[in-house]
Amino acid sequence: MSRAPRTPFLLLGFALACSNAGAGPAASSDAGEASGSEGSESSGSPGTSAGTSASGSTTASTTASTTAGTDATDDGGSSSSDTGSVPEGVPVFVAQGMVGRSTISCDDGLTWIGDRSWDLEGDVHLCGSTTPVDCSANDGSVCSQVWYDGSCSMDACDCGHSPGFSKGVAYGNGRFVATWGWGWPGAVSWSTNGFDWTVGLDNDSFGGLRFDGERFVVASRTPQVSSDGAAWMPTTEADFEGTEGVIWSVRRFGWGSYGGEGRFVAYASGNTSADVLVSSDAGETWWRPSSFPADCVGEGPGAYGDILGGNDVLLMADGDGHACRSIDGGQTWESHVITDSRIASSGIWTGEEFWFWGWGNRYRSSDGVTWTTEAIASDEDVGPVARSPEGTLVAVNNVWLGYDEQRFLRSTDGMTWDVLPPGAFTPGHPIFFITHGYAEPSAQCPG
Repeated sequence: MSRAPRTPFLLLGFALACSNAGAGPAASSDAGEASGSEGSESSGSPGTSAGTSASGSTTASTTASTTAGTDATDDGGSSSSDTGSVPEGVPVFVAQGMVGRSTISCDDGLTWIGDRSWDLEGDVHLCGSTTPVDCSANDGSVCSQVWYDGSCSMDACDCGHSPGFSKGVAYGNGRFVATWGWGWPGAVSWSTNGFDWTVGLDNDSFGGLRFDGERFVVASRTPQVSSDGAAWMPTTEADFEGTEGVIWSVRRFGWGSYGGEGRFVAYASGNTSADVLVSSDAGETWWRPSSFPADCVGEGPGAYGDILGGNDVLLMADGDGHACRSIDGGQTWESHVITDSRIASSGIWTGEEFWFWGWGNRYRSSDGVTWTTEAIASDEDVGPVARSPEGTLVAVNNVWLGYDEQRFLRSTDGMTWDVLPPGAFTPGHPIFFITHGYAEPSAQCPG
């Protein structure tokens, strides 16, 4: 049936050797995932140089507007909206992966086209190198990358700590915005068609990106906000702290509606401790919950699991099957159990239920407390997943699997998953995030 998740050797090895990813050139080290089995995280964008363009349950759906810039689900890409206006543009899914990779689907997830990555295009963040990068290799190969001071360096290829590690993609205000870079400096880029990307914020790295219906926020100790992905403004420092002192690495970042507004929630961890901060003013300031039980999360949400919301419930889930929920806007949290097995996917809110997947099962809940486990029809694990307003779900198998082991999946109910046939997608660098939005017509997706 489904395969156990695997972590590439180089990702794990570097995670054990480094920490404090994203803290800049002087950072000491907590770059790895909270769990060694998950490696660590980073991102970059298919572009050239900064400022230039580079070539069965019943579910509720709502319409999305390009002015509100929203997706009908809170699945790690876009936030919810009930504007009722008719979407403009071509409906597309955009998937974001390692080494600055992106690929799009404009036929409801049946095929994926426009596959791009930095190593294929000689991107400036790789010093213009067109040497193919293999994120699954453990043969001591080296990669060319740009450091914070602009210098080029040849280092052991470690896609999990690089300018091109994918850390989030979202749709809003008529634009797709994505952030790449973890430990090494990457870029936040924007696109109106999901294929051509322009760098908006360069030479930095963040632990996640979300959209709240009005603006995008990228998470780190020094978060920034933007309404369009092009112009960014720093906000108040997010003071993550743990038993070892300052924590630098945001592992997962989420948004959920609450009280007609919303909450951004950031989970950060270091070598021995973790911290959670919440923003109730669209990323301007950050505060710590008054109550967060120690058993709320196990390994913490990172490559597996998610932070999302629905029906005024904020939910944090990790790969160990723990659920941590808040019903008071993030002030207090309580611990629950989703499963004693494994969660390998990101999560979605359908409008009625939270859904997660792992090792041949779907887990669903309307409140984050009581969870139903159902066996799915799939020979592949469900990893990063996104849902269209019409209810189509697309996914790839486990985040760490790429190249010959990569599979793209599609479902209309979350239970039966079809594996796309050869030729329907281009296998490549591992995919970590997928979102849905509305694109300007392009040569790839003319509409």
